[in-house]
Amino acid sequence: MDSKRFLLAVALSVAVIFLVQTFVPGAKGPVPHPRADSVAAATTQTQSATATTPGVRPGNTVSAADSTSHTPNSAPILAETTVVSAQPDSGVRYAMSSIGAAPVSVVMNAYENRSKHGGKVDLAAGGKPIIKYQIVTNKQTPVDLSQVPFQTTRTGDVVTYQAMLANAQVAIRYTFVPDSYTVHVAGTVQSPAAGADTYLLVDLPTTFTATESDTADDRNALAYAYYAKRDGARNVSFHSMDPGEKTLASGPLNWVAARSKYFVVGLLAPVNGPLFAEATLVGGNRTSKIATNATATVVVPVKNGAFGFDLYTGPQSLKRLQAQGRDFEEVNPYGFAMFHGVLQPIATGVTRLVLWMHERLALSYGMVLVLLGVLVRLVMWPLNQSSMRTSLKMQAIQPELQRVQERYKNDLDKQRTEVMKVYSEHGMSPLSPLLGCLPMLLPMPILFALFFVFRSTIEFRGVPFLWIHDLSAHDPFFLLPIIMGISMFLLSWIGMRNMPPNPQSKMMSYLMPLIFVGFFVKAAAGLNLYYAMQNIAALPQQWLIARERSKSPAGKPAVQGRQNK
Repeated sequence: MDSKRFLLAVALSVAVIFLVQTFVPGAKGPVPHPRADSVAAATTQTQSATATTPGVRPGNTVSAADSTSHTPNSAPILAETTVVSAQPDSGVRYAMSSIGAAPVSVVMNAYENRSKHGGKVDLAAGGKPIIKYQIVTNKQTPVDLSQVPFQTTRTGDVVTYQAMLANAQVAIRYTFVPDSYTVHVAGTVQSPAAGADTYLLVDLPTTFTATESDTADDRNALAYAYYAKRDGARNVSFHSMDPGEKTLASGPLNWVAARSKYFVVGLLAPVNGPLFAEATLVGGNRTSKIATNATATVVVPVKNGAFGFDLYTGPQSLKRLQAQGRDFEEVNPYGFAMFHGVLQPIATGVTRLVLWMHERLALSYGMVLVLLGVLVRLVMWPLNQSSMRTSLKMQAIQPELQRVQERYKNDLDKQRTEVMKVYSEHGMSPLSPLLGCLPMLLPMPILFALFFVFRSTIEFRGVPFLWIHDLSAHDPFFLLPIIMGISMFLLSWIGMRNMPPNPQSKMMSYLMPLIFVGFFVKAAAGLNLYYAMQNIAALPQQWLIARERSKSPAGKPAVQGRQNK
């Protein structure tokens, strides 16, 4: 009998739990914003929470309390999450929330998170929306949309959100471009008060989740960038802004973006539409020496009640950035501000060449860098030969120049005239020594440009070569920096053969390789590989030059001295 009562009690308990879970609103609890792992497992269909979405109370502003407040007898406001896969197999999956009408997760299936977090790269950080909206009408207090519940409508790859806000109706439509990281965003603000002074304020991400094994290097790369129509691309790193410091990016602006080392969230003004009015960047609070937070707000004009822009959320891939147009490939300006104009075209050109060689020659990126180092030296071969002959001529005329300088040391005008005469008799000019150094200087801009390219070009991320597991990271065994230093020393040692003794040159031949090894020891392995191969490829020509110098009378100063005696 007792057993029957026990079984009956269990059955009634299960029935009560089932009925509560099924028929009582809100019993299941609110649906949180999806995390990276949940989005990756989600299907491409709309995922909806079982709750109502009531309207927003009237008022001049909408805050979190306004949009979520409810009476004890009303159901809580729950988020409706819509998941869209622009590239189902290896591309990107967007999770859109009806609270705020914005993406709360962008997971890229093609890229692994190489930090301790693991999984796939998700551009969302800390469960925060990737972008947030505010509306300003006639210079009144901004209406915050980040906590406003919107009604969701989906048709294929188009998701539309609508909401009523204190005498204004707002609609935001997202059109997801297939096989792309681009979303076309368009919307309307319908209100009797809306006029020429209506703007949409868009907040960019305040930070990114670490995605690289070298977390400190990844965090140091956090930055905002923008393209002003008058001044071109500008980069503002998080660590360059003090907490609370404001930077105004004056418009018109083609685009504004937040980026990490390899990934970017960018707002691009419509191709044939109005440009962004301005952007305000503010430094965030710091809990360590590394700045990991900042804010950026973009002012998007609302013309005739309508606005629009393109949203790019993806890798800093040169081809994909160039496909956006509007000079978006400069979202990561190469070089420091004062050298940007010189290094940017070189870096872009070298990157294009490396990608072209990788695709057309079907070579690994490691072999492409080896081949590039050899090609640079082959191109420089004629200039090096000319430099060598100029050097031999300078050695030959040095005694004459010294005699002229000694003879006319008290008559500088006569001295300059006679010096020019000596240069002319040997078919040279006073600029010949400088031109002779040109072959040594020409490869340096390429080297500097590659230094910045390897810091942010995602094509090299995680690419192995021989014992190196990642060309974009430093050599784990530091073999390449050592090989680079040895090859640099051999170049100097062979170059000094059959040259007049010069203690300063000898000292530099030992010092410079050590300096470069110290500078390159933590640099990308790909950069070390390129520079080491360039030095090794130059060794045969340096040996031939030293041999030719030994056969030249100018290359035997000691023998000439004994014969003169």
